[in-house]
Amino acid sequence: MGGNVPGIDTFSTLLEAVYESALDPGQWRIFLRGLAEALNAKSGMFRVIDERLPAVRANVHYNLDPELQEAHRQYYVNRDIFIEALRGQPAGFIAPGEQYLSLKQLQRTEFFADYMQPQDSYHVCGGLAMRNEEFTIKFGLQRDRRTGPFSRGDADFIRRFVPHIQRAARLGHLLDLARQQTAAAEQGLESLAVGVILLDEQEQIFHTNSKADALLRNRCGLADMQGRLMATSGADAERLRGLLGLVRSRAASGDAPIPETLLLTPGPGEPQLLLVACPIPPTLPYFRGPWPTANAAIFVSNLADAGLLNHEILIGLYGLTPTEARLAGALSRGHDLNSLSEGWNISRETLRTHLKRILGKTGTSRQTELVRLLTGKPWSLAGHPLEAS
Repeated sequence: MGGNVPGIDTFSTLLEAVYESALDPGQWRIFLRGLAEALNAKSGMFRVIDERLPAVRANVHYNLDPELQEAHRQYYVNRDIFIEALRGQPAGFIAPGEQYLSLKQLQRTEFFADYMQPQDSYHVCGGLAMRNEEFTIKFGLQRDRRTGPFSRGDADFIRRFVPHIQRAARLGHLLDLARQQTAAAEQGLESLAVGVILLDEQEQIFHTNSKADALLRNRCGLADMQGRLMATSGADAERLRGLLGLVRSRAASGDAPIPETLLLTPGPGEPQLLLVACPIPPTLPYFRGPWPTANAAIFVSNLADAGLLNHEILIGLYGLTPTEARLAGALSRGHDLNSLSEGWNISRETLRTHLKRILGKTGTSRQTELVRLLTGKPWSLAGHPLEAS
């Protein structure tokens, strides 16, 4: 009948597969195979059922007929007598099938005759691994007629895995969300018309988008030197080290993520590049393990396309005062001195004085030149230039 219940070594091996499944969903099938072998079963399955329809959301199985699994999804899910038999049971309910559905009752159904019997599945042991208002996760093993039914000891052994299955399923869901968010973020970085370089706590290059890859490969102002971001110009090297050190300390302290800027010295025939470095404060204040995390974001763009509308960047790059940076940003967004004078309750002559100082500090001679300088398009979508109008 049930045989001897597997020992702690078998349980530990199977438990490892459960938690590995959070990282690699393919491990669920390995767990099912190991559990089936441990309990002398021929097959096993996890099936996520949308209880409102019902419908099969997902099906992971070991040694069950693939065509009949597809038939179950399309048709037999509405004939599955076990779904109905388990409907009133709580999450974590695990028992031999005969405990909640007699063999005689089962064998009179279409589900047994056309779905179970062709797979030589005469006896089951399982139940509900998870349940909420929308779905249940059915989980169980199957034996053939010759092997015979499962015992209560078999059910007890299976039940020991249920809380771990629940945790692993939740972890897998969170990791999947994180992977989706990461993929979306990487696509967003690729869409920017600026180079993006992420550095870790040791100032090692953590991630780059394709524009930054090309910049580093061509050694255009910056280079990847054994995993570290370095300036190609000796005049910039010391300033870059100081800037990165400041950004790193700000990230570690959790202070406001104020950006730092650096104009790179252009080589012959090269464009004037602007580097903007932003600290990335740690999101987890506790133990994070030995794996690197992003500590600073570096944005590199052609100064002609800089689009400098950030007050802190204007202050750092051109030495503007906060009032001058505010005025420069407002002008670049299409406001004029008259409307700003009324809205800010500052005389037009005072604003004109500020504007003259801004022009002098930015090396421009007219307001139109200033606006052109401050409204470049580094954040426009790659492949969708906005120059034409």
